[in-house]
Amino acid sequence: MPTSFTHDPPPQRVVFAPGAIAQVETETARLNILRALVIATPGSGERLGARVVSLLGGRAIALHAKAVIHVPRTIAEGGLTAAKAAKADGLIAVGGGSAIGLAKIIAINTGLPILAIPTTYSGSEATPVWGTSDGDRKTTGRDNKVVPRTIIYDPDLTLALPANVTAASAMNAMAHCVMGLWSPERTPATVAFATDAMRRFGDHLTRAVANGKDIESRGECLIASWLAGTVLTAGTGLNHKLAHVLGGYGLPHAETHAVLLPHTTRFNLAANTDANPRLAEALRTNDPADALEKMLLGFSIPRRLRDLGFSEAKIPDAAAQVGALKITVPRPVSENDARALFTAAY
Repeated sequence: MPTSFTHDPPPQRVVFAPGAIAQVETETARLNILRALVIATPGSGERLGARVVSLLGGRAIALHAKAVIHVPRTIAEGGLTAAKAAKADGLIAVGGGSAIGLAKIIAINTGLPILAIPTTYSGSEATPVWGTSDGDRKTTGRDNKVVPRTIIYDPDLTLALPANVTAASAMNAMAHCVMGLWSPERTPATVAFATDAMRRFGDHLTRAVANGKDIESRGECLIASWLAGTVLTAGTGLNHKLAHVLGGYGLPHAETHAVLLPHTTRFNLAANTDANPRLAEALRTNDPADALEKMLLGFSIPRRLRDLGFSEAKIPDAAAQVGALKITVPRPVSENDARALFTAAY
């Protein structure tokens, strides 16, 4: 634990309950939003977005169901244009990281408040982290302006979440927790959140993947995802930085986090930090990295970077990007180290 710290999380209202989506109009009114632009992805996200528009009644001005993973520049520009054309005074992000990510990019350019209704476990709704992509490069940053003012967590909305999306998005959130245990900006609160989230995921994720209708485990994983997201207020770690570099090549964010997590955990635990006993207790194991690897292998999701379509020929370029980041905590990460991590994960 750091010998000194500053804990200054951005204000955020959280509403958690089965059926909580019914409160969206009331919560939108609390934010004084009169012309809400609802952000979603095409397909099932669009259908849920339309449901939210109906619940909002006269407070919804339009539905923009064009969010795409990694928020490509053209998608970001289209979202910003839609918000301005609709004269929106607020954003309702419905769905996973793609919808919330697009809302964040609009917010950072306009200052519009966001209300998030997440349907996956990635935890983006609780973080100040934003990102956009252009070609093979992904740009990320941190700004409290993009933190949703309100989050509505409704476990009922996750009951139909496919097993593979459940597993990948939850392992994405677990990566936030693991890396947060040795962030130099960590505080007693973020460490406690990370540890509790890992315990909830460890106890309930396998159950939620095996039986998507298990409402208890769905709820526990949703709480864990919120806790994991708040951990990112203490900064990102190695897994997150590697995943963002690979995101520039178009790799899916959650699955990339999942594939990398056992490798980055093993690499960083070698630095002999106090994270090892915390993770061991939370996951009920003597070898946290091995437990995470077994979890990954037990799910029907990609297990290697090549399964995600990553080309081995791009490892040197990706490693050079990581080396340029000058990561030092909890141990230095050289370009050669990055190359070895990518090769092992490949």
